[in-house]
Amino acid sequence: MLDTQNVEDYLAEVKAFAEKTGMTDQLDSQLEYLDGYAENGERGRTRCSLIKDFAPHSFSFVVEKKTAEGEYAHMMSGGLIFHGSHDKGGDGSAPTFAVCLEPTTGWSIHT
Repeated sequence: MLDTQNVEDYLAEVKAFAEKTGMTDQLDSQLEYLDGYAENGERGRTRCSLIKDFAPHSFSFVVEKKTAEGEYAHMMSGGLIFHGSHDKGGDGSAPTFAVCLEPTTGWSIHT
């Protein structure tokens, strides 16, 4: 389950950027992946909350897994980071400070 309630306006801005640059499918694919992360066919087993990141067009996220008691507990944290010319395609430089094995333009999930 993808929780976007605290970033709805920012998510709309990022989606508008994706549409403007022809990368809507790529962004949607990454969001769908996070939406169903570790669900294993059991909807609601995990919750992924998006948080506005300091890097342009990017998000931090927290994935929580439902415990036997029905509460959500931290599972992992990461980032849905947009790479492009502003960070030399994912070489670890500012403003993303995230590395990709291959130079890329678009969103990558980092944990």
